[in-house]
Amino acid sequence: MEIKILAASPTYEGMKYCDEKFIESIKNLTYPNYDILIVDNSRNKDYFKRLSKIKGIKVIYDDTTEEKSTFRLISSRNKILKYAIDNQYTHILMLDSDVIIPNNVIEELLKSDKPLVTGLYNNYFNISGESKFLPVAWKFFSEVEFQELKRKYPHMSKFKNRTDLRRHLTQEEVDSNELHHVAYPSAGCALIRREVFEKVKYGYPQKEGMRFFTGDDIYFVDKARELGYEPYCNTKVKCKHLVLGKYEKDENGNLVLKGFSDMLKS
Repeated sequence: MEIKILAASPTYEGMKYCDEKFIESIKNLTYPNYDILIVDNSRNKDYFKRLSKIKGIKVIYDDTTEEKSTFRLISSRNKILKYAIDNQYTHILMLDSDVIIPNNVIEELLKSDKPLVTGLYNNYFNISGESKFLPVAWKFFSEVEFQELKRKYPHMSKFKNRTDLRRHLTQEEVDSNELHHVAYPSAGCALIRREVFEKVKYGYPQKEGMRFFTGDDIYFVDKARELGYEPYCNTKVKCKHLVLGKYEKDENGNLVLKGFSDMLKS
């Protein structure tokens, strides 16, 4: 079957600050056979009408009745999957609308020859009270590392399996420009084969009572892994993350997602 790729992203009106750069980066891809789909889950159609005027892209309005932003996002991602299935695409390049991709992203991810493979970008994480810009890709600890952690930090004994913990990719791994088998990849730039997106849908994960915010990507990877599809991250494919527009400073001067305190209450 001829390779046919759908480059797609969910979005909403809060992404106005970076939408021009984002759409330009998709339009500038060098791969010869792909289409662009944007699914807007804003609460009214004003943003949809604006996006619909842009030539060269297809825009769908997601009229979901979900109230919470997390579930609106899940709805839009699953509409992308259905569109790709119905229109016979062999791959989806699933993107986040603040991730700026290199123009050869499709070619490089195809070379990886994996059913689920992503590029790499960073995000801000609060580590011991300090905001750090770290890779959005994690590996599980090895069994040796896991046992050493439990020996060194007694409170870690509550974790029974090494897959209960994960670490960010190291700088050495980031700089390697190699393909890495990972626990969770940078899912905002993910090339997904049809054999995966026909079987797996996005959802909302819960583990031992702990909710994962914006965790639809974690849910998707977990469900894919259950079916035998392991995630990979190609660190040669480095993306820019225009994320600052979604953050604000808390009372300690650290960056937190806008509305994060409300998410904790929901």
